[in-house]
Amino acid sequence: MTAAAVAWLVVVALHRALSGRVWWWQVPELVPPLTFALVPALLLVAVVAARLIRRPQRAGRPVAAAAALISLALGAGVSGINLASLWHRAVPAPPGAITVFSWNTWYWDQRADAGREMPPPTGTPPQDAAGFYRYLRAQHADVLLLQEYVYFGPDSRPIRVDGLDRLRREFPGYHVAEAGELVTLSRFPIVLSRGIDLRPWADGDRDAVVPAGSHWPGFYTVKTLRTDVRAGGETVSFYNAHINSPLDPSTRGLDPRRLDRTQHRARVANLRALAADIGANPHPAFLAGDFNASPAMGILRLLPDRMTDAAPALGSLYPVTWDERLPWWRIDWAFTTPGLTVHEYRLVRSNGQSDHSGQRLVISPSR
Repeated sequence: MTAAAVAWLVVVALHRALSGRVWWWQVPELVPPLTFALVPALLLVAVVAARLIRRPQRAGRPVAAAAALISLALGAGVSGINLASLWHRAVPAPPGAITVFSWNTWYWDQRADAGREMPPPTGTPPQDAAGFYRYLRAQHADVLLLQEYVYFGPDSRPIRVDGLDRLRREFPGYHVAEAGELVTLSRFPIVLSRGIDLRPWADGDRDAVVPAGSHWPGFYTVKTLRTDVRAGGETVSFYNAHINSPLDPSTRGLDPRRLDRTQHRARVANLRALAADIGANPHPAFLAGDFNASPAMGILRLLPDRMTDAAPALGSLYPVTWDERLPWWRIDWAFTTPGLTVHEYRLVRSNGQSDHSGQRLVISPSR
């Protein structure tokens, strides 16, 4: 027991020191975050149980208990446990509050039978295109931040979606912004819209993030869409983000080639570019999307210090957004800067439309 407790303490200490800083620590980062609370808790239970059943006193028992307690303290911040939800008190939304819906659509409506030549992504269930848009409309959102506005062909190359006309029909009166695989819809006027390019922040060869022969460089270089809207006399910046996966998506399963230094560099560059833009932005900002990062992944430390996680408003001790078939991870996030108040926040099951749950929030400018 003592050896197990000390070994786990070493793992947790290494994780806190290396996660998000070195690319080769990506495998330990993939464990469900709750592991960082469950393992030391089980070790402590074992120590207490050994004492209660009056086993002969062993010198190592206090060491095991101390190691378990220290690892529990070190791992609490990356366990995904949302303790703040226990004492959070919601502020009622004022008139004119903004309802926001953020969602990774899982390759848009590609899985629907729309007569396309490319096959649906491997292993994905069938989908009804009309149901896809019904689900979006059912959120009754003023602003929608949608990721994976993209199809994929048999060669795993991204294919542009030609769906803006359909979106405008489904959401009459809404303003639409697009960059890369990101789409933002707003009931309010859009006064600025632009994709945030990672290349100025990339280490090494800036062009390496775009595969040779790509017909759509923006898919790889723009992973955040900034859209400023004018709502109630206030300009609010909405950042729609889909940060790269830590593993190379071009291979599958346990292929060791999925561990890729390039993926880590792209993730870091995207978060640095995002932080720089938010840091220079004088408007209150709302950031949401699929970060492909669980609470256990230290790369989230690259987010601006002034951004606050909206999770306390969720009312869940362990919020999860992915995968809906095996929900152990929260990789979809929502953050605000000072100047915005979160009144409501809930996760919306997609009912098979996606492998991600949607995020629905009600916010308002607070100045």
